[in-house]
Amino acid sequence: MEKRKLRMNLTTRNSWNGFFFVLPFYIGFMLFFLHPLIQSLLFAFHSVKIDVKEYTMSFMGLKNFNYIFAQDADYKINLIFGSLDLFWKVPVIVISSLFFAMILNQKFFGRGFIRAVFFLPVIIATGVAMDVVQGDMIASSIFTGNVVSGGEISHSSALRSLLLEAGMSEAVTRSITAVFDNMFSLMWKTGIQMIVFLAGLQSISPSLYEASAIEGATAWENFWKITLPMLLPITMVNVIYTIIDLFTDSKNAIMLQVLSNINTLRLGWASAMAWAYFFVIALVLAIVFIVFSRLSRNHS
Repeated sequence: MEKRKLRMNLTTRNSWNGFFFVLPFYIGFMLFFLHPLIQSLLFAFHSVKIDVKEYTMSFMGLKNFNYIFAQDADYKINLIFGSLDLFWKVPVIVISSLFFAMILNQKFFGRGFIRAVFFLPVIIATGVAMDVVQGDMIASSIFTGNVVSGGEISHSSALRSLLLEAGMSEAVTRSITAVFDNMFSLMWKTGIQMIVFLAGLQSISPSLYEASAIEGATAWENFWKITLPMLLPITMVNVIYTIIDLFTDSKNAIMLQVLSNINTLRLGWASAMAWAYFFVIALVLAIVFIVFSRLSRNHS
């Protein structure tokens, strides 16, 4: 009875610790995000006119949504291609971050310095340095292989020629070269996921690997039978984070289109685009959660 009471007290204490840990987020959401969220939802169903001192709204029903899907050709194209990009960008980022984490989890001289180097892009991406990089035409083109005044910066022109000469179709060649052309920007986004994977790797008990070594298991078998199943919850977190990070990147086409409509004071269209985009993100995340829940259940 005493053990049960102690366990319940410990569970309650952990629950309260978790509540107080996320309490600042709840407070910040209520103070700074809830009102703009409701306001944008109202804008999505209204025509908004900005006056000198105030704004006026006239109810339009679903006309804003009808416009962005039926009349605005760019929005549908950007939404489709932005969603399709997830099928190759998310695996590349997550697999690369897991690969880097497994390397950095090994014991070698200068490990702390190398970890800092791998995490450095996360720090730079949130500061002034990233604005300078993106403001420089050539440096920004290195991220995406865009066309600049001196020509096209492409990381895979030789690879493209090689694949075409080898008989690869244009569609397959385009898919392969797209990965290489965006490799730098994708690797730039692996910092957070790598740290999360590294924490997950360090939480796996060494006794599991010792027991498998006694049974004669190889490193490859250890990865598939121990490491990967134990990292499934961490992998789900990283996949969800990566999807949200790619969807909400201020440089993707949908976000640029929403910001463009905001800057031109077409707030009804901008809000409709943002809310439709939100439901697409929610649907993708729901699918990911269901898939990983079933995988976790099969390995439990």
